[in-house]
Amino acid sequence: MIFWKRVKQAINDLWYPRSVTIGKPVETQELGERLARESTVSPADTHAVIRALPKVMADFMKESRAVHLEGLGWFRYTALSGGNGVATKEEVSSDQITGLRVQFSSERKRNMSGGYTRSLIAEDGIVFMEWLGKESDETELPDDTEEEGGEIEDGPQVQ
Repeated sequence: MIFWKRVKQAINDLWYPRSVTIGKPVETQELGERLARESTVSPADTHAVIRALPKVMADFMKESRAVHLEGLGWFRYTALSGGNGVATKEEVSSDQITGLRVQFSSERKRNMSGGYTRSLIAEDGIVFMEWLGKESDETELPDDTEEEGGEIEDGPQVQ
């Protein structure tokens, strides 16, 4: 069941439904245990692989390669320039890069009706229910924060 709540947008004064995340996030240990039950791998081995995955992916991406996880999607670095544009092609340099972020593109597959289904979206059984709990009942997750100029910074800063 996916919970949602009513939210008024300050920018246009209109109301919209917004998804709500409740409870504690699923941590690596729980994810590893579930994956172990779904496969022939031990929980300890699954946990070790999950823990190693971010470093291995970062190593490949810092070689300017994208990482594709079948059934999930693609990950790659994108450079942030923080509004430091220049007038001519010849003036462009790596000195303009102010940070990196990870771009994720969800894998998609063609479905029976000719449309597409994105990974991580269940094909059936999704039910939406309005969340009537208090704001404090929601899980606080780290959000991308908007910087001046509309850039979102969530990667290492380039010196």
